[in-house]
Amino acid sequence: MNSSCHVNANSTVILSFFIFGCLFTIIGTVLNLCLCLLFFRAKSLLNTPYAVFIIALSIADIVKLTAEYFIHILFFYIQHSYFVCSITWFLTMTSENTSYAFLCALGIERNLKVWTIDRRCLITRRHAYIITLLIILFVIIYDHPFLFFPYNVSYCFFKLFNQLILFSCDNAYYTAYGYKFSLINLLFIENIGLNNLILPIFIISTNISLIFGLRRRAYQRQHRLGRSKNYDWRERSVILYMFFSSLAFILLTSPIGILGVWATLHGQHIPTNNLALILDLLEIIHHCSHFPILLMTSSIIRKKTFHILFQPRLSRQNSLTIARQPIRKHSPSK
Repeated sequence: MNSSCHVNANSTVILSFFIFGCLFTIIGTVLNLCLCLLFFRAKSLLNTPYAVFIIALSIADIVKLTAEYFIHILFFYIQHSYFVCSITWFLTMTSENTSYAFLCALGIERNLKVWTIDRRCLITRRHAYIITLLIILFVIIYDHPFLFFPYNVSYCFFKLFNQLILFSCDNAYYTAYGYKFSLINLLFIENIGLNNLILPIFIISTNISLIFGLRRRAYQRQHRLGRSKNYDWRERSVILYMFFSSLAFILLTSPIGILGVWATLHGQHIPTNNLALILDLLEIIHHCSHFPILLMTSSIIRKKTFHILFQPRLSRQNSLTIARQPIRKHSPSK
């Protein structure tokens, strides 16, 4: 096993990464599962293209959390080069890119609903399923070079309690289609391409377009149709969700990509210092944030969540109250 580096972070940061990473991963997985359950239980939400993209986004986030943290725990037991340097990075990058792409799909769906007059141009639920499948296929094809078997690898270890433990793949070298490339090359392309440049710009653009489109439609309804601006409160809640999700995306995921580009340009491998571990934790937090942001910005989601959580209990209490009430016998009138 080729050990080319040791993690530069101190033991306190490493322990914090594993403890808080485990906590955030469990919380994020539970929250994303709750979001899927909410949309499956609420039929009025499930029968919309918006629900298809939200559920797909939650599943992609669960895969990302699993690949970012839980699979790394398996490095203690599975230290095969293909698993450490290929499968792990493939799952990590495909789940990230699909998650960001579904945010873009949500923005496009909202834009069509705001800007389009002809209802035939809107995305239907069937179209949403097709778009979801196309996004997954495109990302798999885009990231498939990570799946090639490396002919040479090097690992990065950290020392904890006087033991060397495998932390990550430091670099790997592949050959395919007559070309030779490395894991660092692939990650550099991701950081300056789809993952940290194209998709973020697209998400910001769709949000700006949504804001202008909603203001335009609210103006038309108020001055031409005589309707109040509050008529667009449902669209506003979705806009707020998109805005805060995109803001969380930029603030929590871009720093680790920028750090990766900076390290590559300066001839370093995958950064494993204190800053890199902290930024990895921020990225994990981002994939836990969609359900809390949705609860914060959407009154409909709050009502549906309250209904699913507390309505069965209230119904049982009401039925017990009715059952305990004595049956009054009315005497016949004289």
